[in-house]
Parts: sequence; C-alpha cells; structure tokens
Amino acid sequence: MLGEGTDEGRFWVRFWGVRGSHPTPGPSTVRVGGNSVCVEVRAGGRLLVFDAGTGLIGLGQALLREPGNRRVEVFLSHYHHDHIDGLRFFAPLYERGWRCRIHGPKLHGFLPERVLRMAMSPAFFPVEWPELPARPQIRSLARHAVLRFAGRPPARVRVQISGAHPKLGVALYRVECAGRALVYATDIEAVGKGFEDVVRFAQGAAVLVHDAQYTDEEYAAARKGKVGWGHSTVRIAAEVARAAGVERLLLFHHDPSHDDRALVELVRQARRVFTATDLASRGLKVDLA
Repeated sequence: MLGEGTDEGRFWVRFWGVRGSHPTPGPSTVRVGGNSVCVEVRAGGRLLVFDAGTGLIGLGQALLREPGNRRVEVFLSHYHHDHIDGLRFFAPLYERGWRCRIHGPKLHGFLPERVLRMAMSPAFFPVEWPELPARPQIRSLARHAVLRFAGRPPARVRVQISGAHPKLGVALYRVECAGRALVYATDIEAVGKGFEDVVRFAQGAAVLVHDAQYTDEEYAAARKGKVGWGHSTVRIAAEVARAAGVERLLLFHHDPSHDDRALVELVRQARRVFTATDLASRGLKVDLA
C-alpha cells in the first residue's frame, strides 16, 4: 500500500486540459478550453493526475493554494509532447516538502526516467531533473500492473494499467474506488484487436474518458487522412462506450482544428450512438462516488 492522502473518501474527476496535439488558446476555444491534456482524479483521499500537458500548469498552481495536501501521483500514458509539456512548469516540483511520483510505461525501449531527464536537460530546459527541490521519483510501470493505494476508510484505491495498446504502445488506466470505476483511454486507434481490448478494459465503468480526435471524414480522407496517426474518431469512442456498458462517456483529446462550435456538433453526433455522451471541457468536474 502506498500511504494516505487528502479529500476524505470522495471519488471525482476534473479536467484541466482537454486538447490534443498542441494547445489552442483563443476566443474560438474558450468554452471547451485550449490547454493540452491533463486530468485530476481524487479517489479515497488520494490525488492522482493523468497526463501532463499544459493543463498541468494551472493544476499545479491550484495545488499550492490547497491546504494540507503535499503528495501527488502523476500517471503518463506516453511521451508525446502534448502529454508532458506541462511537467517542467508543475509548481509542486519546485517546492521542498512535496512528494511527487511520476509513473509511466516503458514504450519502444524508452523508460520514463530516460525521457523525462532528457526533456529537462540543458539542450531543452534550464533546470535539470536532479535540481528540482521536490526530488520527484520516477517509476516505470510494467504491462498489466496494478497499484493499490491506502485511502480514507472505507475507501481503497486501485489503479490498473492495461497492456500497451497495439497502435503506439499507449498505456490505458482504470481507477477503482468505492465500487466505482473511471477509465482513461487516450491516444488510441482501433487496430486489429484494439477495439475489443479497450471494450474489455472499460467494461462497466461509471465514466469512460476516451480519445475522440477525428471525425469519420477526417480519419478516412483519401489524400490527407489520419489513418495510422494513433487516434480514434468520435463514432469509435461512442461505439466503445456502448459495447462496454459504461454509464457515461466523455469525449477527450480534441483536435486543434475543432473549435467550440464544431465540438458541440460532434457531441450531438456521438449521442446518436451512445446517449450518455458529453464533452470533456476545462473545469468540468464529475462525481463518481
């Protein structure tokens, strides 16, 4: 067991960044949000963060204003820039007394420690990893690993990691607490048995956060299609939610070219396949238990 945390025994998720590929600030994205991916989860008194895009910067600043909490577990799905750019500006890393652990899968022969130390090397950033006052730990996750955290009684927290998804080796996460489950499935593309793998992993979850970067037309366009780019369509996300029998689907990892108006239309389309669909947007908070 990995110790105790804060926020009593509640279980909820809040979004700090929902964009894929790169941030998209501006008036046309202000409703849904322009920061790249970052999701905060509170479960059984534990603070868990999934991915470290630019949304992590705002979360870090908020955490410094929060009394009592001094521990955070960050889980990375993979190491594309839109999933790690915020880590270098994550305020708790620069505060002594904070306990920060960064978890990530081994992908394409790269260990998370190698990737993160490289990202904070003199060629890319003025502060090197060993200089961070919080002295964060980096943990490599095995395929199909299960982590168990002590939480506020009677809650206990379980984080399950899927095997690397077939397309790019992206890790999926399932958080269970108080008999409820949240599944975080970003940067996935239905290749081979990929669709069935995600359905099994998400089976019966209360909330499924699923990559929905493309429309069907964008994905399959003859000349500039997105096949092989490692992302799902809105329709695929809705079909996964329906097949897995989840309670609620939140469309996530929005394409930079999709402004607020376009995303509202896409969620309408998704609801034709799976009624309980909504947009993941910055600041959205969903209670699970």
